[in-house]
Amino acid sequence: VGRTQDWGSSTWQANEVCSALGGLVAEGEITIFEKRQSESSFFTLPPRGAVGAVLSAARSTSGGRVFRAGEVIVPRVTPGFETELKALKGQFIYPGVDYRIMSMTDKDGSPIFSTDCIKNESDKSKARLALRPCGWKLQQQLWKRDGVKDWPIEVEAGMLSNVATTRFNIDSAIPRITSAFQRDWKLYTLSLAIALTPIPLALFARNFVSFYAIPSASMEPTLLRGDVLVVEKLPGAYQRTKRGDIVLFNPPESLTKIITNNGSKLSSTSLFVKRIVGLPGDQNIRLDDEGNVEINGESAVGPDRTLCADEPLRLIDRQLREGNGKELKELGLSDVYVLGDCKAVSVDSRVWGALPKENVVGKPIARIWPLNRFKVNLD
Repeated sequence: VGRTQDWGSSTWQANEVCSALGGLVAEGEITIFEKRQSESSFFTLPPRGAVGAVLSAARSTSGGRVFRAGEVIVPRVTPGFETELKALKGQFIYPGVDYRIMSMTDKDGSPIFSTDCIKNESDKSKARLALRPCGWKLQQQLWKRDGVKDWPIEVEAGMLSNVATTRFNIDSAIPRITSAFQRDWKLYTLSLAIALTPIPLALFARNFVSFYAIPSASMEPTLLRGDVLVVEKLPGAYQRTKRGDIVLFNPPESLTKIITNNGSKLSSTSLFVKRIVGLPGDQNIRLDDEGNVEINGESAVGPDRTLCADEPLRLIDRQLREGNGKELKELGLSDVYVLGDCKAVSVDSRVWGALPKENVVGKPIARIWPLNRFKVNLD
């Protein structure tokens, strides 16, 4: 829809996408209303093509304006036109929201590209504009708030001609910002705070918040290899921890030895992630032949630890047979016992023993990647 250079339409090669989907077919209709040539966007005065269209749109104002298919318009609160704004709201067309004109027809229902082709002003005001909010997220917000599912919605040009401007016009800035805050004030307030306080926030983030990418399968299926976590590292992380919580910790000496003996190296910032299942003072910690752990006569808390793939060589078996944590009479007052959620591959307290609680430095507050697995509160 619309004039491709003016309004951002584009094409691209998608052979790999089509191949992955096993074939992709798209069907549509294209109506050519007019043709133009030699409209290079650059090196011309006055500017033509896409640049010229943007500059022209930026200069346009409300009041009998011309609409074009494909254009993005922004209704705004305009004194003296309260009746039109109220009627538009009744059709789910709100001030400050970006709407794209998907198609247009004259008063008789014939397709047109621009209201400029209608010479009679009365007929021009009766042209029908099919509007759709720009962006799937905005459509989803309007659906959740107002129950609107069927887009586009047709509106007469006369209802918009005095209250709508283009998104390129500076007059649309304040209505768009106001509307954005009304729809999701928490998100935009946070974004504004980040923009206005970069240095304090950066210092805070460096010391107390970090990102952590899961490097192994030891926490599957709760956390998958490649998942990215946001981790809070405020002082006293252990004091905010209870049995069953996932924590990040500095490796104890016994774990460091295992890693270095296997030829690997750790940096000063290396952290590990496990689930706390044993607390100070817990008794009778025992590992059975299946790799399961009992604490205080009961199975360790957590998910089913068999819901993950076995490591083909079963290297964990030898480590468990020689493990420092396969049988403990009692945890010390400064120790905890941690397990991975995948017992078939996790090198945890079963192998290297108790973890000093002072080594606990953080807790995950959200998984932010991949997006389809976004989740807050992972415990």
